[in-house]
Amino acid sequence: MLSASTNRVAAVTVVLVAALALMLAFAGSYVGAFHKPTPHSVPIAVVSADAQAAAGTARQLNALPGTPLDARVAPSRAAGLRDLRQREVYGVYEVDSNTLDVAPAAGRTTGAAIEVVLDRALAQQKRPAVTVRDVAPLPADDPNGLAVFYVVIAWVFGGYLGATLLGLVRETRSRSRELALERLGALAAYAIIGAGVSLLILNAAFGVLGGSWLAVWGAGALIIFSAGAATAGLQAALGMIGTGIAIVLFVIIGNAASGGAYARALLPGFWSTIGGVLPPGAGVDLTRNILYFDGHRTLGPILVLVAWAAFGALLALALGGRVVDEETAEAEAAAAAAL
Repeated sequence: MLSASTNRVAAVTVVLVAALALMLAFAGSYVGAFHKPTPHSVPIAVVSADAQAAAGTARQLNALPGTPLDARVAPSRAAGLRDLRQREVYGVYEVDSNTLDVAPAAGRTTGAAIEVVLDRALAQQKRPAVTVRDVAPLPADDPNGLAVFYVVIAWVFGGYLGATLLGLVRETRSRSRELALERLGALAAYAIIGAGVSLLILNAAFGVLGGSWLAVWGAGALIIFSAGAATAGLQAALGMIGTGIAIVLFVIIGNAASGGAYARALLPGFWSTIGGVLPPGAGVDLTRNILYFDGHRTLGPILVLVAWAAFGALLALALGGRVVDEETAEAEAAAAAAL
């Protein structure tokens, strides 16, 4: 039979190995996503009074090595700008005037990346660099557009932290469906209050996130509840291991892939693909589109967040009151000690 000291050494070893694994995963995810942001088929509109010139330019841009751009012809600059404001494209290149319209609110780095690609292509043709015009500028209090990213990170963090702390107080697995429902209700109230208070404080202190206040408040509450309910559901299914899975999904992968620091069109394939279906990416898209793009393309992010919230809530309610045998309980307790 193992001594108490041997058990302690084993427990400490397991905990530190788990911490090391999370640390390495964190570093790998963020460095992998951000170490070399490169445009990957970034959609842009090409316009010209000469339809053939527009089509020819679009073909040339689509033939660039590495396919950095996905150029498509728009019938007019007005149509291209409409697509830009509705988040269909990231830029509008007007061939006749050699100008590029961009929307910094959709991601300043993306507009800069398109400009670099176009300038290189034009330089090969001995033509001058493009003239850039901002048609959806960022507010003066947030010139780099990072306030949305960081507040969404805070909301997601608040959601899974709230669920985890409730789990410490009331157990990660509710012993009845009534307690599970009570826990979800507490998370919903916490989400509504937390989103409203955070917006009031951030706007008063820094002047950010002040537009469309009620809509952004609703978005914030949905983001917090989505992360919290999903975490509660994972904890109901897996105990404290569920917390670790939530951290991996929402922090280690989700934040890096959210498109907050760099638009997902600049991220490598894995992060670009998965970012929009995780709460951080959906939260960034939803909040940006409400604040800066008149609510265009908000349905998709809302559905993603609702799906995560429904997944967690149904899992928590379905497992409420589930009887766990002694062997399973001991195995889960050992696994929880590793987190």
